[in-house]
Amino acid sequence: MASKKKIRDAVLDSLDKELKDEIVQMTVDLVNIQSPTGEEAEISDYVYQKFSQLRLNMSRQEVEKNRNNVVAVLEGEGAGKDLFFNSHFDTSTTGKEENLPPGHKAEARIIDNWIYGLGVSNMKNAFSGYYGAIKMIQKAGVKLRGDIIMGGVVGEIEKAPIDQYQGELYRGGGIGSQHMMKHGITADYCICGEPTGLRLQPGNTGYIFCKISTFGKAQHTWSKQNGVDAIEKMMKVIELLRKWEWEFEESHPHPFMKTRIGISAIQGGYPYKPSICPSPYCYLYIDIRTLPNQSIRSVQDELDGVLDRLREKDPDLEVRSDFYLVRNGYELPMDHELVELLGQRHREVVGKDVVFPEPYRYAVSADTSIFYEFGIPGVTYGAGGITKDGRYSMYDENGECLGIDNLITATKVYALCALDICGTAE
Repeated sequence: MASKKKIRDAVLDSLDKELKDEIVQMTVDLVNIQSPTGEEAEISDYVYQKFSQLRLNMSRQEVEKNRNNVVAVLEGEGAGKDLFFNSHFDTSTTGKEENLPPGHKAEARIIDNWIYGLGVSNMKNAFSGYYGAIKMIQKAGVKLRGDIIMGGVVGEIEKAPIDQYQGELYRGGGIGSQHMMKHGITADYCICGEPTGLRLQPGNTGYIFCKISTFGKAQHTWSKQNGVDAIEKMMKVIELLRKWEWEFEESHPHPFMKTRIGISAIQGGYPYKPSICPSPYCYLYIDIRTLPNQSIRSVQDELDGVLDRLREKDPDLEVRSDFYLVRNGYELPMDHELVELLGQRHREVVGKDVVFPEPYRYAVSADTSIFYEFGIPGVTYGAGGITKDGRYSMYDENGECLGIDNLITATKVYALCALDICGTAE
């Protein structure tokens, strides 16, 4: 029986120039397929066909019409643990807007060994890394005990239908991964290639999308003194929410992640008839990032308490809050075997200890929280999320970017982790 070192060396040696070129070309192909949330059919078909070339056990899951998850399984010999690789098809934006820089278009460009294009960082490159890792193991002639399961999902991007924004274009927030878990996909561990910049992230905050509404009494401009302005009321709400963000963070400490609150959108009144003044309604949309141990109900109670402060000062204030998307957070302890294993494999490939993200980076969601709810411990580790000048970001001045060397590094780490987790057959 070959030693573990010989097996690992054979797997790493199998990543020759031809396979590297294939991994890069696959990434380019993926970027060139436009795939905003709700329009994932074409990229789903591409991933299905590409992984089929590896002679894997392939299946599709219909989440909605023309929105299919893809599951590809490299079946092991038995008596090993199963590793789940996860990635999503949909992109943060549509890529259809005008006057976009290269990194925000569904048109891949390679500049100085860096790939630019919508989704290249978040997170189409992960498909290429998983593909490369599986092919490395196959080329080296290694048989695994456990299974490698690649799950490509629709609707991961943080979106949810609300008000006039309805339909599949807005159904994200982990809809594909929830469907996958509810339909029988399971594993012992998960690695998710979201853009961490080759940093190791063993958890995520949860998040809550919340709509806050204020109400007034409409009048015509000439008699506006007789009305109650919902927009003016909302300005007071915004002022108080900015103060509450710091209170919220201080009252919920955590060893390595932080809460955060974002005020992101507002609408009110009648743009086509501004002579209705003051406005009878105003809607504010906020994002609340929560710690793994916070219940949704407790956050609702805290927010209601904040709004009660305004009600005490302004008896005429009519305000309400409604949650319309919620996701739990999760965390693995730093001494969890998966955290330690990936750190070791990163050190083996890179020659340096793995870096953990800054506290606010844990507020970037990943479907690992969904898998954790279904009993699959996971970590996030991806090639995207770092720029040419070393900043931890998905974007540089040209938009989304990905270092080809970082992609190859991640591919090697994925392959070595698979060897350790799944085990090798004699």
